[in-house]
Amino acid sequence: MKGKDLKNDIVRAAYKAFAKADYKQVSTNQIVQDANVSKGLLFHYFKNKQTLYISLYEMAWSLIHRDIFTDFPQANHDAFDRLMEMIVRKTDSMIKHQTITAFIKRVHMNTMPDIVKARTQIYQSFQQRNYKRVFDQIDKSLFKDDQHLDEIFKVVTWTFNKITHDWERNHAKKEPSDALKILKSELEHYLVFFKTYFYKA
Repeated sequence: MKGKDLKNDIVRAAYKAFAKADYKQVSTNQIVQDANVSKGLLFHYFKNKQTLYISLYEMAWSLIHRDIFTDFPQANHDAFDRLMEMIVRKTDSMIKHQTITAFIKRVHMNTMPDIVKARTQIYQSFQQRNYKRVFDQIDKSLFKDDQHLDEIFKVVTWTFNKITHDWERNHAKKEPSDALKILKSELEHYLVFFKTYFYKA
């Protein structure tokens, strides 16, 4: 078996283990046994358990970022349309990759200082890349007031993130296609409101 395949086996086994249990409860012995590789091979690819954990977190967000922006409609220069598209795609990706999503949630509950620090840096970098892509070359002429776009985007982004958070709490366990329809409907309601309020007539 090729080295890349062996590394992928380790990654899959690690996601599975860390998604089901807290960081301290997961042993590298458990991971290598599930991956059917030696512990030496795990440490060949990852310096230690914490390095593996943080690497998995970064890989998780990279996967979601790729899902969001593959064939992303950049030709549409409407900032609000793009933002909604990003949130729907991100949510769809997290529904599709349930093990990775469960892992991410556990990482966010981890209170170990080194992990919190690394997690925060990775997540902030992911968010910055996302919003940079979303708001790149938008049509500013649509806005009534283009002097306060940063403040507008903060309000809109906070609102959409709050809607997604409430949706996850209330609807995420429904059938995925039905859950996404509910999310899209709620986002579209606010999309109309924001365009009416912030855009020129």
